[in-house]
Amino acid sequence: MSIHAHIIQKTIKTYPVGKPERNPMFFERRVYQGSSGRVYPVPFIDKVFDDPVDAKYSVAELENEFVRLEMLPEIGGRIFLGQDKTNNDYDFFYKQTVIKPALVGLAGPWISGGVEFNWPQHHRPGTFMPTDMFIEEESDGARTVWMSDHDPMLRMKGMHGIRLRPGSSLVELRARLFNRTPFIQTFLWWANVAARVHDRYQSFFPEDVTCVADHAVRAMTSFPIATSPYYGVRYQDRPGANDLTWYKNIPVPTSYMVCQTAFDFFGGFDFEADGGFVHVADRMISPGKKQWTWGNHPFGYSWDRELTDEGGPYIELMAGVYTDNQPDFAYLAPYETKTFSQYWWPIQKTGPVQNASERAALRLVVGDDRRIDAAALAPALLDGRVILREGGHTLIDTHVELRPGRPWQNREHIMRGDNPSALELILEDARGERVLDYRPVDRAAQKQSRNVATEPPSPADITMVDELRSVAEHLEQYRHCTRAPEPYWEEALKRDPDNVACNIALGRRLLSRGLFDKAAAHLERAIARLTERHPNPSTGEAHYYLGLARRFQGRNAEAARHFGKAAWNYEWRAPAHYELATLSCRDRQWKRALEHLESGLKTNTENNKALVLKSIVLRRLGENQKAGAALDALLKTDALDHWARCERARAMNDNTEFLKLSRNDAQTILDIAFDYAEAGLFAEALALLDLHEAQPVGVSATPNPMERSQSIRYTRAWLLAQAGDVAAAERELAAARNASFEYFFPSRVHEQVVLEWALSQPGGDPLAAYALGNYYYDKKRHEDAIAVWERCAASSAKCATAHRNLGIAYWNIRNDGDNAKAAYERALEIDPNDPRLIYEFDQLCKKRNEPLEKRLAWLEARRELVNERDDTSVELATLYNLTGRPAKALDLVLSRRFHPWEGGEGKVLREYTRARLLLGCDALERGAADEALKQFQQAMDTPDSLGESYHLLQAKANVNYWTGCALLALGQNDEAAKHFEMSAAEQGDFSEMAVTVHSPLSYYRGLSLRKLGREQEAKTLFEEMKSFAKIRLGERAKIDYFATSLPDILVFDEDLQARRDAENHLLIALACEGLGDAARASEHLARTLAFTNADAWAADLKNKLEK
Repeated sequence: MSIHAHIIQKTIKTYPVGKPERNPMFFERRVYQGSSGRVYPVPFIDKVFDDPVDAKYSVAELENEFVRLEMLPEIGGRIFLGQDKTNNDYDFFYKQTVIKPALVGLAGPWISGGVEFNWPQHHRPGTFMPTDMFIEEESDGARTVWMSDHDPMLRMKGMHGIRLRPGSSLVELRARLFNRTPFIQTFLWWANVAARVHDRYQSFFPEDVTCVADHAVRAMTSFPIATSPYYGVRYQDRPGANDLTWYKNIPVPTSYMVCQTAFDFFGGFDFEADGGFVHVADRMISPGKKQWTWGNHPFGYSWDRELTDEGGPYIELMAGVYTDNQPDFAYLAPYETKTFSQYWWPIQKTGPVQNASERAALRLVVGDDRRIDAAALAPALLDGRVILREGGHTLIDTHVELRPGRPWQNREHIMRGDNPSALELILEDARGERVLDYRPVDRAAQKQSRNVATEPPSPADITMVDELRSVAEHLEQYRHCTRAPEPYWEEALKRDPDNVACNIALGRRLLSRGLFDKAAAHLERAIARLTERHPNPSTGEAHYYLGLARRFQGRNAEAARHFGKAAWNYEWRAPAHYELATLSCRDRQWKRALEHLESGLKTNTENNKALVLKSIVLRRLGENQKAGAALDALLKTDALDHWARCERARAMNDNTEFLKLSRNDAQTILDIAFDYAEAGLFAEALALLDLHEAQPVGVSATPNPMERSQSIRYTRAWLLAQAGDVAAAERELAAARNASFEYFFPSRVHEQVVLEWALSQPGGDPLAAYALGNYYYDKKRHEDAIAVWERCAASSAKCATAHRNLGIAYWNIRNDGDNAKAAYERALEIDPNDPRLIYEFDQLCKKRNEPLEKRLAWLEARRELVNERDDTSVELATLYNLTGRPAKALDLVLSRRFHPWEGGEGKVLREYTRARLLLGCDALERGAADEALKQFQQAMDTPDSLGESYHLLQAKANVNYWTGCALLALGQNDEAAKHFEMSAAEQGDFSEMAVTVHSPLSYYRGLSLRKLGREQEAKTLFEEMKSFAKIRLGERAKIDYFATSLPDILVFDEDLQARRDAENHLLIALACEGLGDAARASEHLARTLAFTNADAWAADLKNKLEK
């Protein structure tokens, strides 16, 4: 059967998402997937709707006689369907019947199922954004669906192709990652394969894997049998239920990643469907092998409901290339391309396999009865021979004809000796060449070299300058969310001001933030040390980046000199020659430009930008045929290089294909326009921008507010000025200044240059000031941002977001709460109907510890806007509970469906539980014990509409304590004792996505012990609680270095030390109350309340002490 490869329009039941946030989100300390959760410049989406609609999607289909695939180019280019036609259309990839986004993605919406391709970080920033698409047809009948985008954050080009061949069930992923920026960048690549799971689904990994690691290798456990605590679960106490290859055994959200293996495969097998899949990739570049699950427990089931209507639970079996952990980033040099392949294919009938390649898989297992279970499988017709040996004895030597759906299996033989490692299974092809073999691994002999990671010391505590450099490199490479590299470089430079590596690193970092002079100062210092005794250093990096700084400043002669010196070093030859070529083009020295391009291409043949610029230069030299051939050659390897497509369109005078394939996306257009501008090709850049504005943008089923940009017109004005047409530049700039403020989120250094030029021109420009402020703030140039935002705010332009941004900056940067509040009040005057502003203003008031009744009244007066958002609704429910109105809180949380953020679970549940407990306690005080018991029992019965359930490790000591009290009041003493026992027996708590020894719930454990008559144990617990908190009071507060996610997506910074101290004073206050020391309890409680009046535990204790 030939390959069926088509694009169809398919109607899929879809839960819509909210409008992308028009306010820029500056998440400078957001922890996401173990690294930075920064999202700017991507517009944030934090709302999903409850009522589905039918929506049409472009779906790419690939099918042959063995497998059927569907891809969704409009949702990050993911595989949506993978079916094994030889096994009753078994979905070897999780089949979704609905598009049901949940708030899991970096920028908000994320869907489960199929295969998601994550790069350059996790999750893919454009996971819910459209990709470009092209179907490649090969001469042998193979078809590849290519999907590509320019990463919306770093502007690197990532392209992946799903390839299917005739006569084979092998699904190949071909990736082509191109750093089209002049800066070194970091990246990772994880292919997230979802598989539907149940009690009879088992994942399988190579037999030599004896331990696995958590995110950032912050914890490890043995594998497959876990014999130590992992994710807080005491697997050593769960014999028979501690094999981590079975989904049914993992009760909490859990990741584990292979630390070390000599094999290239892993996969999963569904014993109900008698089928599964195997993944294969070269371990030299693809060491990543990971499993993730939400957990086989109500907490995980809540997430299943968030993500699907009918599909049920899934696990992800994730394959990493150039990475083996999360986070674990590799490097892409300037203009470097990395290419690789990954393979998946469905397997049938055999169960898990012990070795696999893209040509075959083998199973060789010895049962408890010593019976040998042997099997061989292949994704395509394989005529060959199977040999099974034990030591020098041949047990099987037979001809086989393998094909998809028809494995060879044999269970006839009993192992003769006692050592399975003496067995060997060999598969040969018809020529007698070995296809694959396997010899059972002696697991006891395996040694793992990986160690649990440790947090680096603070800069002052590090002795060696080189270690300071190394730590800084790690923090930058891994995009650490809460620790910055700059303090380590700066400490190193205090001790050795001329240190080469640290000056280069800091200079490069400053350059990427557009601080050209500061960057140049460090780079010049590095060069001075490098050339102090010889003019030819071993690295050209400092010269290269200094050249880049001078090029951005327009000091081209200096730039050329530095690039020329950088090109002396092989490592920097290719990027330096490319930059020299652009400068030669600016001078219209076409032959010289061609020489530079050819010199660079000798070193890096896959620099797409050099290949396109070479074509342009050849055309300028009259070599049209060679120019066309250069483009043709590039487009054969990268059909979605849009600069190449643009040049081909210019040559053919037909823009149809270019506009279709690029979707006429503004961000892609800007990238190409700046490519032209770097080479002084201003007319070409202007023509491209004119084309973009004259043509519609490609339609997408997913929101893409970046598809148009105010930067287009500003860049046109700047280009006209660069080309010397001052009058036209003035007219264009005047037009640009009248554009909307919405979604103007510049992120490129080129855009900084354009907007700074615009602000330098006569006449006020509040729009450029606003946008440049967004850029500066994202680049951590906070005071620069404040200065230009204040220019915007002082103008006649009514830009609520500029005032809102100033409010954030005044609070976070200047610690000025009064001006922060005033800025927000002005923003709300301008736009009183922005639900985001309502939420943020209330959060600011909360940080300022303003009266609860005042906050409550303010929100109630804006109830319709409050109802627009989950987070504001939860805050209103919290205020109802805090001010003694639990019935209103309960009505509110039961009146809507909530959608939590991954890692932020528990907020709605907390207010639901608290409302039930407050209502129950009120009933108990009134003598209505039956009513109280009902409320307490319902506190444990969480409705699905909350979107979340109790975590397995989450303490419920308070609920059990109050349930016991109600039962006592009803005379049910034995039942009461059971609940007091459950409360007292709890160990620790799961709070803010982490396990802790003591939390306020420890107080209820002590009260329960007292109810059981175990007074001494109660006192001991309260003393331990007090000692625990006192020790913590003496410790420096900091965010967990290894945090994977945090429960709050914070706009406003807070004093971590003050917060931690307040929490510990609360624990001491509770312990003192438990010990009968009301005076000390009140003293410590007052310290907590001075920091926050919005803590529920503190409010309850205050009420108790006042009574």
